[in-house]
Amino acid sequence: MPTRLTKETRVAVAPLLFLALNNAQVGVVVKSDDGSYLYASGLPEYFPEIEVPNARDADLFEGDWLPKIEQAQQSVIEGGEKVVLELTRTTASQFCVCECTIQRYESEGIIPALLITFMDLTPERKRADTLKALLREVSHRSKNLLAIIQSIAAQTAYNSDGLDDFVAKFRGRLAALSASQDLVTESNWRGASFKQLAFIQLLRYVEKGDPRVKVVGDDPILSPNGATHVGLALHELITNSIAFGALSSMNGTLTLCCKAVSDGDFEINWNEKTQVEAHPKSRRDTGTFDRKQFGSAVLERVVPSALDGSAEYNLSPGEVTYRLSFSSL
Repeated sequence: MPTRLTKETRVAVAPLLFLALNNAQVGVVVKSDDGSYLYASGLPEYFPEIEVPNARDADLFEGDWLPKIEQAQQSVIEGGEKVVLELTRTTASQFCVCECTIQRYESEGIIPALLITFMDLTPERKRADTLKALLREVSHRSKNLLAIIQSIAAQTAYNSDGLDDFVAKFRGRLAALSASQDLVTESNWRGASFKQLAFIQLLRYVEKGDPRVKVVGDDPILSPNGATHVGLALHELITNSIAFGALSSMNGTLTLCCKAVSDGDFEINWNEKTQVEAHPKSRRDTGTFDRKQFGSAVLERVVPSALDGSAEYNLSPGEVTYRLSFSSL
C-alpha cells in the first residue's frame, strides 16, 4: 500500500520524483486545464525547446504529431482513462520514436492537470533494426555458402575416382572454405587482406618460410565474397602444385603476386616453375589438357564470375600460370 503524504510532504517530494524520472530518461510535461504548461523537463532531444509557462502543444509537437497528441488528450479528458500513443518520424536525416503516456491527475490540494510522460524508444528501435539487418545478412551469407558447398560437393563427386577420392578432395575444399570464412568472421565481416588469405591457405600445406614460395606485391582488402572465392582458387592451385607441380619437388619455385593495374583494379598472378612435367594427371590420352576438371572450372569460370572479373589458366610442361583480374572489392 502506498504511504499517504501530507500536502507539505508532497510539495517537498515532487522535485525529487521529477529528478528520478529525468535520471531514468523519462521526459515529463504537466499541463493545466487551460492548456498552458506548468512544468516540462527531460524531453528527448528531437523535441524543440520551450518556455514554461507560455508554451502550448503547438510549440512542442510539430507536423502530424500535433493532431495526434490533441486527440489523445481530449480522449483522456472525456473518458478519464490514460492513453498511450507512439510518435514516429522518419525522414532522410532523422529517425525517432517516442512513446507518450497521457493521463489525468486530480488530488486534494493539487491543481487538476494532465501529465504527459515521454519515453524515447529510438535507440531500442535502432538496435532492433540493426539486429534484423544482421540476421538477414547472416541468412543471405549462409544461403550463399550452402550454394557454394552444394556446388563443390556435386562437382567433386563428378570428378572423383570412388568414395575415398571424393572424401579426401571434398574435405580439403571445405577446409579451405572454412579457413577463408574464419578470416572474414574475425574481421567482423569486413573482409580479409589478400596476403593474409594467401598465407593461411599456403600454411595448410607448406611450412612457414619455405624458400620455394614467395608472396609479393600489393595487399588489397577482399570483400567476404571475394575472400571466399579467392581462397577457393588458391586452394585448387596449391593442391595441384603439391600433387603435380612446383611444390611436389624441392627444386620448384612458386611466386604469387597481387598488383594494382589501375585505380580500383587488381590482378593476381600465380607462376610456378618445376622440373616435373606439370600436372600429368590432367592430360587425356590425346595429350591435351583436361579443362573439365573441377579445379579448372573453379579457376576459369566460378571465381572470375563471382568477382565480375576474368581469368587465364595455362598448363605447360615445367610451368603453370594463372592470372585473375578483378575490380576492387
